[in-house]
Amino acid sequence: MKYNIVSRKINKFITQKSVRDQDKLKEQAAEFVDDVNTLISEVGECNVFNSDQSGFNLEMHTGRTLSFKGELKIETLAQSLNSMTHSYTIQPLISADGCLLSPLLIILQEKDGVFGPRIKNNLFTHENVHVLASKSGKLSSKLVQEWFTKVFLPSTNNESVLLLDSWSGQNSQMLNALSTSGKSVVIKTIPAGTTGMIQPLDVFFFRPWKNFIRYFSDNIILNNFDINLHHRNNVIKLQSLIHNQFSSPRFQNLIKYSWYKSGYIKEKPSEFDNPVDFCLKQCETSCDFCNLSAIIRCAWCTKSLCLTHFFNEYHICNYNTFKK
Repeated sequence: MKYNIVSRKINKFITQKSVRDQDKLKEQAAEFVDDVNTLISEVGECNVFNSDQSGFNLEMHTGRTLSFKGELKIETLAQSLNSMTHSYTIQPLISADGCLLSPLLIILQEKDGVFGPRIKNNLFTHENVHVLASKSGKLSSKLVQEWFTKVFLPSTNNESVLLLDSWSGQNSQMLNALSTSGKSVVIKTIPAGTTGMIQPLDVFFFRPWKNFIRYFSDNIILNNFDINLHHRNNVIKLQSLIHNQFSSPRFQNLIKYSWYKSGYIKEKPSEFDNPVDFCLKQCETSCDFCNLSAIIRCAWCTKSLCLTHFFNEYHICNYNTFKK
């Protein structure tokens, strides 16, 4: 094996045009980042935001498990096979100074695109989530407008910059036509094809969030807890709890790293805790409030909690013990 060169299976074919297009996209991305950096210097990192939608299956797992070498058929448990193929959407809002803003937008899939009266009356709610419905479980232009007026504007200062991807359902012309209640909002559309390079939420943030849900869901199956995470209210409750955990100052540098890796922040943030490692892998064996097995360590108060004290009793915390 000279020069470490070996025969490898080709897994993707590209054309000369795609290579040229990639170079063009990199140029567009660099120009966009330069423009945004100018705006950051004008309004400050705390007033520059990125928001994007991401789809989640009703039930998510890691997709890997231990098995014997050479075994071809690997099976594992799920709470519901149907929930593995049905999805909903979340849309968080993060700032360049490392804050996860509240509330989190959640779009659930409903047959008629709306919550019926009975469902609405029994729907789990909290101030850190804004829950809407659609037939597909995805955003529409109408829902984007509601998010802009009821979530984004109340959460931001008088001057702000908002980075959005090029999805036509949230174009700047449509949002600029809405009333901003006297606030100045500059909407910057990330060039199509460059979100994987320069959209902070895509570049880094969504991955640890999804890994958190996968690992937590695996623990529910592993410990045979009597709770169905794919039920409507439990979906909302879990996302609300995760939003609260990720809002901890402990993960501020994680969010800032998303902006740094995208090119908007020049100084690399200092090391930060991985949410899955800190909260789920490094918790104590017993709950700090009882003798039951702990499943999570709170990123705020650092107490280890069992399923009852974290999920059932809804551990929304803001007691910060983290010191920079």
